[in-house]
Amino acid sequence: MISDQLALETGAPVRRRRPVASSSVPLAQILPVAQVRVESPLPHLDRLFDYGVPASLDDAAQPGVRVRVRFAGRLLNGFIVGRTAESSVDATLRPLERVLSPEPVLTVEVSRLIEMVADRYAGTFWDVLRAAIPPRHARAEATEHPLDATPILARPEDESAWARYQRGRILYGRALDGTIAGVRGVWSAAPAHPWAADVAAVARAVLSRPTGGVLIVVPDAWDVAQVTAALEDCAGTMAVLTADLGPERRYREFLKALRGTARLVVGTRGAVFAPVHDLALVIIWNDGDEALWEPHAPYWNARDVAALRSHLTGCGLLVGSPARSVEAERWCASGWAQSIVSARQALRDFAPVVRALEVQDEARDEAAASARIPHTAWLVAKEGLRSGPVLVQVARRGYLPSLACVGCREAARCSCGGPLTLASGQRVAMCGWCGALSGSWACPNCGAQRFRAVAVGVERTAEEFGRAFQGERIIWSSAEQMKRSVGPEPAVVIATAGAEPVADGGYAAVVILDARGSMMRQSLRTVEECAHRWFSAAMLARPRAHVIVTADTGAPPVQALVRWDASWLAARELADRESAGMPPATRAAILRGATGDIEEVGRALTTPHRLLGPVGGRAIVTVRREDGPALGRELRGISAVRSARSGSGSPVTVTLDPRVLDG
Repeated sequence: MISDQLALETGAPVRRRRPVASSSVPLAQILPVAQVRVESPLPHLDRLFDYGVPASLDDAAQPGVRVRVRFAGRLLNGFIVGRTAESSVDATLRPLERVLSPEPVLTVEVSRLIEMVADRYAGTFWDVLRAAIPPRHARAEATEHPLDATPILARPEDESAWARYQRGRILYGRALDGTIAGVRGVWSAAPAHPWAADVAAVARAVLSRPTGGVLIVVPDAWDVAQVTAALEDCAGTMAVLTADLGPERRYREFLKALRGTARLVVGTRGAVFAPVHDLALVIIWNDGDEALWEPHAPYWNARDVAALRSHLTGCGLLVGSPARSVEAERWCASGWAQSIVSARQALRDFAPVVRALEVQDEARDEAAASARIPHTAWLVAKEGLRSGPVLVQVARRGYLPSLACVGCREAARCSCGGPLTLASGQRVAMCGWCGALSGSWACPNCGAQRFRAVAVGVERTAEEFGRAFQGERIIWSSAEQMKRSVGPEPAVVIATAGAEPVADGGYAAVVILDARGSMMRQSLRTVEECAHRWFSAAMLARPRAHVIVTADTGAPPVQALVRWDASWLAARELADRESAGMPPATRAAILRGATGDIEEVGRALTTPHRLLGPVGGRAIVTVRREDGPALGRELRGISAVRSARSGSGSPVTVTLDPRVLDG
């Protein structure tokens, strides 16, 4: 009888034996056993299964190829990850049904990386693999990719770009002379300088040598466009991997890297797994951006996957951002990576002149402490418009995105529980969830029937500046209507965080609104996110331009912005986290599911841990940093055991190293 191989692996020694060949399907003479990863979402099937390699498929059935196998009575897809002479299954093996493609898309390096990521994040191999390898497209597979032998030359301005940084020349020199392997750096971007030029400079230095590949991972397609434009001279050896390319082009670009015709890969989150030949350097830009967190199980982060890849292959790793994440600062504090910050002379020459709200402002303007746009901000914007565009960063999109009762100031909500908002040109509030109009709304707390604005969005801000600066051009940009660039002509550019256009020649002034309110949000990452938004906006200013931030001058993120010292702020946050026993000083996992199921998982854990909860179908497990790997492996094993056991209750979703603990 042919086994369907549904038994789980145990701790007992595996007895390997020569596979029994079916009389109707003769097996290959050499390495007749294929170890296959079968496509399945079930955690207890997250292991290798042995199949016989028919003699007719001996040449095609190589490690890394896609195959079709019969499993539990059904035909499923899978990947061959290895071939052996003996099997661990004490039964006649089923033969492979067919090889779907002879292209070995799952390389040994990427397979090992996927296994490491699955272990770290308590996920399954297949869940990670789905993000790592795009679906097959036959027409793209038949396309030839000629090798471009055009030499890539380093430019004089490339070295000067990194001369702005402490240790920058050393880093660039290591890239240029081919000793970048093993170098790990965390860099905070310099002011008044395009970050894409820094990325392009070090990548071009690596590619100027005859060997060595470069992988660049950025948050979104706009960042990809900026990098590819800066590396236009490397287009002949470049592959671009983003989710919005379409199936055929995405697979074609993936094959360019796999076949070695592209030494440079630029892409978004999933590109961190790209099969770059002879990988010398991985560059991650803006590692704190939430777009670099995978939204599907097992919820990995591209920065940490890149760190695992650097550990696995010995390639160099460079992580940069406008400010600095606490996780990246921990690497520097531990000595695993080197901190790269702007040199003092560069700050004196290029850093913006940052000013926050002070006691003197309140003395001159009694409304400064409570006004959303204080008088100082108006003056800076007016002065900046004399010579060029002025950027105004706001925290919220829409017109009036948050309303409250004018009487008791309770949040105004629809009968469905959703928040009420007001759009431009409308007199009736609308529910942000169900879209219902609230013409007859009355506050359930005090009975009042009128609203007051709690937050002001980008559209309302554009109206306010339009009235204040009549005759000036007003441009607004948000996620729904994003503008990527503006010219050097005077204009008021109002944008939400992350949607700021790039100004030709830089902004003459920058005004950061709603800063004080942004710092009042209750979240572990509030300070880090505020710094990220403010540094991102201030980076777009011209050298020595004025930047106004509407927060108290003593606030730590404001102090970091004034001194252009993001590493100081990250170190301060890291010290606070360590004293409180919070990540990244510890490792944490969020468990979501039924209360009884979460408690069962908690009882099964043997790694020393703290279990907070469960409350409302959610619990937090924290362990010491050094126990993190054991926690990931153990949670992965517990999920597999519970999945295999009938009547074990509902699944428990595991999120290891979540971006936020309070979400």
